[in-house]
Amino acid sequence: MKRMTWLILFLIAPCCMANSEKVYRRLIEKSLNQQPLCLGEKHWPVSIKPGSDQWINAKMEALVDAGLITPHIETGKKIWNLTEYGRRLFSKKHDFCYGTIRVRAISKNQTGKGGITLVEFTYYIDALPAWAKNHSIRVANTDLDNLVTGIDSVRYMAKFSQDSRGKMKMLNEPEQLDLYY
Repeated sequence: MKRMTWLILFLIAPCCMANSEKVYRRLIEKSLNQQPLCLGEKHWPVSIKPGSDQWINAKMEALVDAGLITPHIETGKKIWNLTEYGRRLFSKKHDFCYGTIRVRAISKNQTGKGGITLVEFTYYIDALPAWAKNHSIRVANTDLDNLVTGIDSVRYMAKFSQDSRGKMKMLNEPEQLDLYY
C-alpha cells in the first residue's frame, strides 16, 4: 500500500508543479504588462523651434535613425513626420510599441514559513521589433534599453500566497534582483 501511495504521489507531483508554474507565469505576465511597452509618442507630426529642446530633438533623431520618421524645416520650425514604415507601425497601437514581456524560465520556486512562495524568473520580450534594437533608439529610451539588455539574464522575484479557497495570488509586483546600469 505504501508503495502505491508513493507511486501516485510521484506521478501527480510533476503535474501539480507544472500547473502551478502556469499560474505563476500568467500572474507575473499580467502584472508586468499592465502598462504597454511603448515609447509614448502619440501625436504626429512633432515640431519644435530649432535648438529649443535638445531632449525632444535627440529622441526624434533616434526615431529618424531607425527609419520611423523623417525631419524637415518649415516656417522656422523643425518638423518630424512619420515615414511609410513608421506609419504602418504607429497605426497598430497609435504609439511605437515594442512587444510584450513573457516569462522565459522560472529558476526558483520555494515556499517558506507562512505559505509565502518566492518565484524567481527571467524574461524575454515577445515580438521585439528590429527598430527597438537600434542603438540610437536604445540610447534615447533608457527604459527600453534596460529591458532589452536584461533579456534572459536579469532575474526578477515575485511573491505568492494562496487565499482561503486555495486560489493563487501575487503579493507584490515583480522585483528586479540584478542591476545592469
